[in-house]
Amino acid sequence: MLISLLKKLKYKLKNILYRSKECRNKDEIYLDLDGLEIMVNRCFSYDKPHEVSVFVPRAELRKKIKNGEQLEEIEILLNSITIVHSPQRPSEEGSDTPIEPPELPKEK
Repeated sequence: MLISLLKKLKYKLKNILYRSKECRNKDEIYLDLDGLEIMVNRCFSYDKPHEVSVFVPRAELRKKIKNGEQLEEIEILLNSITIVHSPQRPSEEGSDTPIEPPELPKEK
């Protein structure tokens, strides 16, 4: 518990100390799943819109305790944890209009 708290504090202090003055667009993710820590910190000097998503479809913690012989069994299941950063594609002309999708060939 104390180690996790110290890691979080270190992460926050590092972000404050190394923050760029040109950071106009910032993403921060901190995910702690019973000992598995995932940290993402991204700083951009541009204002293009983007999306950041975190998907955790399955996270289970099972714990069995027997009083007689003090047997303790822990099972942690983590499956397909995904972090996605998806910036907007630049247009061909350099303007903010999105690119038209390519034309698909017709079936013969």
